[in-house]
Amino acid sequence: MNVQTAQRDSRPAWQIVALREIAVKARDKNFLVGLGVTLAMVIGTFAVQVWIAGKTDTQKVAIVDTKGASGPSAKQVVDGAATSAKDGGAKVEYTSTAFPDDAAARAAVTKGDADAALLRTNGGWQLIGDKSIDDGLKKNVTTSAAQLTLASNAASQGVELSSLTKGGAVATSTLSSDADRAGLAKVVSLVFAFLFYFVAFMFGMPIAQSVVEEKQSRIVEILASAVPLRHILAGKIIGNALLAIAQVTLLAAVALIGLSQTKWSAFVGTVAGASGWFLLFFLVGFFVVACMFAVAGALASRSEDVQSTSQPVVMLVVLVLVVGMSLSGTAQVVASYVPVVSTVTMPARIMDGSAAWWEPILAIAIAIVAAYVITRLATRLYERSIMRTGGRLSYREAFKLGA
Repeated sequence: MNVQTAQRDSRPAWQIVALREIAVKARDKNFLVGLGVTLAMVIGTFAVQVWIAGKTDTQKVAIVDTKGASGPSAKQVVDGAATSAKDGGAKVEYTSTAFPDDAAARAAVTKGDADAALLRTNGGWQLIGDKSIDDGLKKNVTTSAAQLTLASNAASQGVELSSLTKGGAVATSTLSSDADRAGLAKVVSLVFAFLFYFVAFMFGMPIAQSVVEEKQSRIVEILASAVPLRHILAGKIIGNALLAIAQVTLLAAVALIGLSQTKWSAFVGTVAGASGWFLLFFLVGFFVVACMFAVAGALASRSEDVQSTSQPVVMLVVLVLVVGMSLSGTAQVVASYVPVVSTVTMPARIMDGSAAWWEPILAIAIAIVAAYVITRLATRLYERSIMRTGGRLSYREAFKLGA
């Protein structure tokens, strides 16, 4: 930022700095390539899910025609298994291929020409695989054989099948929350945790490097003659925060569109609501993290020092990731009210339906108050440290410095 430009421009100094941060980032090829790769990965992930969900798996079953045998034939059993799989919503087809004898059917399985062989035995049927048997195939063939054999035996005895199965229907229901939603909630919470971790480092560490470079080159001393230090800090934080929230919003929008094309499409509204809260919590949490990264840069005297001065904020970001991945139950409820950590834990609770309507409102209020206090403290440390040269400062030394 040119000093003369800042003096002539009627806009607030922090706004000029913020616009400069955005302009620099928008021209950064590494940033643009990284964003493109991330979007491609998100789109690719959902594209693969859609492709897998729409793909029908075909499994071949080797059978032997046993003419004159009582009961259902092997082909009827395989066809019944295919019907059972279709009724259950499975994307699979079972086809039968006849072989002259059991040995030929077994050889087909061994050579890989068939996935399994269904052979008649004295006591019923034997399903043979090479090294393993698909669980779905085993289940559907067993169900089909039992039903067809029962129908055949009932007919041979002159008994109506319906009279034998009357009163045997079993209905199922669950008392707890839907299992599909619970599973999706866990996945979404992990995504929130990794997204915060990824974006916090993507934008936070460059803030620290930018601050220390301006300090090391004495550019900040020139800027300070025309612009208040707190405006420089505010501009850096606001500019990067706007870019960060824009990137997260874009990724969330793409993910929601992708989700709508999968079997989880019924939960798009729920995920969208949780994502909206995540964006709000993320903005507040990022302000805290960005301020801490700026302070880390101000405490350093050279770029190599940032690795040491940024340890507290790095530990905080890693803590958010670990908490988002591991906590549940009461521990998660408590963590959902802890500033910065609530960025991940409260949206996760909203997603799984365990948070009352007033809880995210209270949690965001706590987070905003904490962010205000931390930002004020970070601003003070930044102003006291940024003009100090001659060596790396510790946090304790920075607190002792005069304004």
